[in-house]
Amino acid sequence: MVGLLASKPAAAASVDTPVHKAPDELLDKFKPGTPADVQRLAHQAANARLKKRLDSLGVAVVEVGFRAVEAAMAIYENNPNIEYVEPNQHRLLYRPLTIEGSEPTLGVVNNFDEQWGLKNTGQGFGATVDPILGTLVHPTYHGTPGADINAVAGWSDDRYGSAAIAIAVLDSGVDCNHSDLVGKCIEQISFVAEHGSDNVDIIGHGTHVAGIAAANTDNGVGIAGVGRNTSIGSLKVCWEDMSLAILGIVIGQCDDADVAEAISYAASSGLYQVINMSLAGAEFSITLQNAVQQAWDAGIVIVAGAGNEYSDTVMYPAGYQNVIAVASSDQHDNLSHFSSFGGWVSVLAPGSTILSTVPGSFCGQSDTVPSECYDWKSGTSMSAPHVAGLAALLWAHLPGATNAGIRSVIQSTAVRLGALGQNFDAWSQYGRIDMSAALSSSGTPLEPSAHHVDALTGGTIGAGKGSKR
Repeated sequence: MVGLLASKPAAAASVDTPVHKAPDELLDKFKPGTPADVQRLAHQAANARLKKRLDSLGVAVVEVGFRAVEAAMAIYENNPNIEYVEPNQHRLLYRPLTIEGSEPTLGVVNNFDEQWGLKNTGQGFGATVDPILGTLVHPTYHGTPGADINAVAGWSDDRYGSAAIAIAVLDSGVDCNHSDLVGKCIEQISFVAEHGSDNVDIIGHGTHVAGIAAANTDNGVGIAGVGRNTSIGSLKVCWEDMSLAILGIVIGQCDDADVAEAISYAASSGLYQVINMSLAGAEFSITLQNAVQQAWDAGIVIVAGAGNEYSDTVMYPAGYQNVIAVASSDQHDNLSHFSSFGGWVSVLAPGSTILSTVPGSFCGQSDTVPSECYDWKSGTSMSAPHVAGLAALLWAHLPGATNAGIRSVIQSTAVRLGALGQNFDAWSQYGRIDMSAALSSSGTPLEPSAHHVDALTGGTIGAGKGSKR
């Protein structure tokens, strides 16, 4: 068993984070046909420097004086050639304070038994730190039979997906050298290189998301990925703010300009059938909305976590019409205590105490060897990749399907009642996803209904590699 990562529960405030705008950046779009010299004069009038262009969206990212955003926006808004101008919003991820643990035997013989979201028999799972003794307690939780996505029945008849189907993971990067992700990554691109951030997943969030969606399965170690044979692409859109590193906290900044650029890239590359975004914020962005529309028009299924606000406040990008917004359910089919909810949310999927892959550095391993480190984490960040993995399986299982058809199957086959009789309609439009029902569907498209991830939660423990079902 590899080194374990022990984490004290973080304060409730770290479950999700407010949206902040960049203090010195704007996104603006000129009306079609505006001459280049007129655009240049407009930038000069606003005291703005062109930083980069998002050509496919017709958007310019400009830098203005520090904390001069409001004044510069007013100047742009008074220009008749401007279609819109808006702040470059930050949507955040956190890596909570952690300490290295020892290597006690947790009794984890088969890690698949820890994945209650895939098969819930009421088993014990998870590990936490005893607040008095400081020792690891395993198992910490017990589930309710049937409070899962019915994955085992869904995988029957060899419905394991295809490596030709790929999920674009827009996140903090992915450790593609992880033992459970080796051979999965078709590419790694940093859209935040201007911030000095390369493809290394320092925060660990994107690696965890990628494992849930598509970890190698039946390879004798680690976990099973929902999408099993599915490929992934690491499109890094969140850079590391080290201002609180002295406290053991690394903040992941996910700027709208970078997220929109990555969405547009995924839409035009021809490599991806699914996009997963486990980041959220309450501020509406026209630029993000247009990028999402571009991806939808390119035929991509778009999935995002609904956020961890425990309210019905609409969060973005999940709140856009063409995104499957995913709330979080727990091991009893209840709404997770942190999860956003409401009539704007499409479906629910497991998001409480989910075991998945993390970089080896979280277990004290060297970056030069394949990671064998695993971690339980909670959030709608964990719920979204369950749905993204299912979408990837449906693309492989239903040749000739459309993104509207895939979305319709996921939503129309979701279950309305929980394992204890809960009414999922109280928290979402369609209920908790059911893999078996979705993969048993003929794929006949239904009219899709119109209808965001979030911060890493604390209180997580790294698991040993165990064995896989």
